[in-house]
Amino acid sequence: MAGNDGVGPHFGVARGADIIAMQVFSQFSSQADCGSAPAPCVLSFSSDQIAALERLLVLNNTFTIAAANMSLGGGQFFSNCDGSRPATKTAFDNLASVGIATVIAAGNNGFRDSVGAPSCISTAITVGATDDQDSMASFTNISPQIDLLAPGVDIVSSVQGPGTASYQGTSMATPHVAGAWAVLKQAN
Repeated sequence: MAGNDGVGPHFGVARGADIIAMQVFSQFSSQADCGSAPAPCVLSFSSDQIAALERLLVLNNTFTIAAANMSLGGGQFFSNCDGSRPATKTAFDNLASVGIATVIAAGNNGFRDSVGAPSCISTAITVGATDDQDSMASFTNISPQIDLLAPGVDIVSSVQGPGTASYQGTSMATPHVAGAWAVLKQAN
């Protein structure tokens, strides 16, 4: 989203943007909690996500915030999930009321008729992934709930410490949209 290696234009969408990082993940030790992922695993409580979004709303009084990038999610939703996630919907709407977009990864299950949560919230900007030929990536969830598509295959991103690595997923596509949102907000 805001990568800047100081060398060339090949890195980062909004190279001049700053990032406010919010930790919303917890370690789970039970295989029952982790599902198909091996335990221990890292997951996120909706309450932690909502707390982070509420904190962004407060920080908007101090910083100019363009978007909340949420490269996370799970489950399968065939339609909007506003009714089952009212607190998340309220947090998204509160951010939208002050001009902050919530940009959410659609998910990587290869669903052709649904997305994960929280991208199923009607006021989310739900992002699916494309490949280098601008075709839908094989792994991306696809449904009418998707608002935008962005590159999500073989994306070079920073890694902890110095260096980069190549990744794929809607979690790579979503920062493209959040970065573009920041550039557009700065220009307008």
